[in-house]
Amino acid sequence: MSQTNIPKWDERPALAAAAQSPDPGAYVTLFTLDLTMYPGGTIHHFTPSGSGGEQVLFGGIAYVPVEMETEGFEWTATGALPTPRLRIANINRQISALIYQFSDLLGAKVRRLRTFDRYLDGRAEADPLAFFPPDLYRIERKSAHTATHVEFELSAAIDQEGAMLPGRQVLRDGCTRRYRHWTGSGWSAEEVDCPYSGSLCFTATGERTDPARDACGKRLADCRLRYPNSTDLLPFGGFPGVSRVRV
Repeated sequence: MSQTNIPKWDERPALAAAAQSPDPGAYVTLFTLDLTMYPGGTIHHFTPSGSGGEQVLFGGIAYVPVEMETEGFEWTATGALPTPRLRIANINRQISALIYQFSDLLGAKVRRLRTFDRYLDGRAEADPLAFFPPDLYRIERKSAHTATHVEFELSAAIDQEGAMLPGRQVLRDGCTRRYRHWTGSGWSAEEVDCPYSGSLCFTATGERTDPARDACGKRLADCRLRYPNSTDLLPFGGFPGVSRVRV
């Protein structure tokens, strides 16, 4: 499910109203296991069994029912980040196959999505954007592996050994977005996250040029050159409001 243009929690009045109503419907929890960090890895969607063994459809994605237990997702007032556990049945050895192929799944991304059954695909109130803010985790370690079940310990996506906040340097000058490049017949969009798609082309020093020599100087001024008439916020990937360090 794409995360683009997803409204914030306070911009989802129907979901907020349903959560406070006396009969919001059955609570549905959906999990996504992302193994694309590994060569040949794919994305798996599953949900705790309890729906009669039928898959759950939400946002055009089929979530397969799996015998599993979860604990530790609750946030406490102590400020400590939760460290949830997933216990997944291993009767058919499918989870074992993934473990052997992908290094115990260490570091794999796990997303927990919560909604009500009234918003599932095919229902009268179906809405793929009606879900609570997702919980994002990574598999920290495999704590048990038996013939009946496998247990994983999770850690919050920001609670990683050696991880720092923010995840990138705070630079006043120096946009971190990846700019487009000319292939000879068109613009390449591969691994590009700068949204600029206009026809104005400039060199890294800010001079008008042709597409073959188009390059961004990574400064706020370069953004202004490419959006000369924009009244919206510029998509600059730096921190122009940060003062320079003074000794």
